[in-house]
Amino acid sequence: MKKVINILLICIFAFMLTMPFDNVMAAKKVKVYLFEAGGCPYCEAEEEYLKSLSSYDKKFEIIKKELYVDHVDWEPGKDYELGQKVANAFKNAGFNDASYEATPFVVISNIYAAAAYNTSLESIIEEAYEKGDVDVVGCFAEGKSNCLKISNGNSSAGTIITIILCSFVIIMVYIVKSNKDKEEILNALSGKKVK
Repeated sequence: MKKVINILLICIFAFMLTMPFDNVMAAKKVKVYLFEAGGCPYCEAEEEYLKSLSSYDKKFEIIKKELYVDHVDWEPGKDYELGQKVANAFKNAGFNDASYEATPFVVISNIYAAAAYNTSLESIIEEAYEKGDVDVVGCFAEGKSNCLKISNGNSSAGTIITIILCSFVIIMVYIVKSNKDKEEILNALSGKKVK
């Protein structure tokens, strides 16, 4: 019986080590991508708005990308191709306001992408923080494809439930094992034969 319990404990522990704990242990800062054009007044206003939020630098960070060199001649900037890829991926996924043809183009995780000045992003950032940031832009920047994965938001909840259930099983196995060991010790001390 001891061997079975020990093997079970080892298997459960090994299983838990392979589980993704990124959303459970500590939430990472959300990367808010701001694709901009040099001198663009709306881009500057968007950045000021984002920096004014109380969760700035606590729950999210701003990563600026040069979509256009300036907002007058609209000469493509160093991040133009990346902006195109990201905008097209979001557009194909049904984000109608995703566009690399206007600035600011803001991308938040896999839940927001729009080329428009917006001062209502706080709840979107909070949602991305709670669900766990999906760095779509970073994925495309690394040269990967199929970076836009739209989730239903239940992945972290499922992970938490799995951890709770596994912890419960471990505790129950430990209690049973402890009681069995205690029973064997008491029987040994009293001179009774162990079954």
